Amino acid sequence: MVSTQEIALDRTQRIGEGRSAEVFVDKSGQILKLYKAKWGKSLAEKEFVATSFAHSQGLRVPAPLGIIERHGRSGVLFEHIDGKTVLEHFRRNPVGMLGALRQLAHIQFGIHTIDNAPLPNQQDALRVQVSRARVPAWLKQTTLAVLDRLPDGDNLCHGDLHPENALYTPDGLVVIDWEKSTSGHPTADVARTELILRSGRTRFVNAWAKAADAQIRARLADFYVWTYCRLSGLDRRDIDAWRLPMIVARLSGQAAPNEDDLQAEARRLGHHFAHLI
Repeated sequence: MVSTQEIALDRTQRIGEGRSAEVFVDKSGQILKLYKAKWGKSLAEKEFVATSFAHSQGLRVPAPLGIIERHGRSGVLFEHIDGKTVLEHFRRNPVGMLGALRQLAHIQFGIHTIDNAPLPNQQDALRVQVSRARVPAWLKQTTLAVLDRLPDGDNLCHGDLHPENALYTPDGLVVIDWEKSTSGHPTADVARTELILRSGRTRFVNAWAKAADAQIRARLADFYVWTYCRLSGLDRRDIDAWRLPMIVARLSGQAAPNEDDLQAEARRLGHHFAHLI
């Protein structure tokens, strides 16, 4: 049973903000994630259910305490976890980042050992995202044809696991932001993580710095997938097979600074599979 309660924002302090939500801490130390969008209530309910399930399975996640409402906005109240994100903690420590990514791969493998997750179907969620993507009709049709040939599953998948969605604490990593989680296939979930590692947001504007950053990202992504494949016994090609659907699905959300690069890669891959339609 999801509980709903009111909370006064004037008694809280904002400590973070993302594309879809703001994060506050109240005087008692509890964390409030408050969604911005008009569909925030459904996202809050989904995150509460998903995080509750992950917590019940013994995964290291913040304990969800309830659904909140404030001035027409919805959110989730969590226990406070003291720690910075992995990206913040290791931003200037590449060796430490490698170690953290190894830990994250072990955590993701552990997440995927949990089945019968009471969450939306991964394939269904991807199809909705593809239908909304900012790509031509032929590319949507091609992507859906590729999805038809990819495996379904009922394993717990985080859906957005990367160094900004894991907190570094003295006791290990804690996984946050479960609102995109699904019941699906592990290879798709790893492909999503690889895409973010390889082509996520960058703070650089200089062309040379961007190029160097891209090389570092590519190596980190390769290391992550290699680590996961060693743990799981999966073949790298099984993860690569999801690249087109993951890129096109990502193009359904808010435009990223590297939108043009993602569009170009989606079209390149789409032409490779155009014979399917």
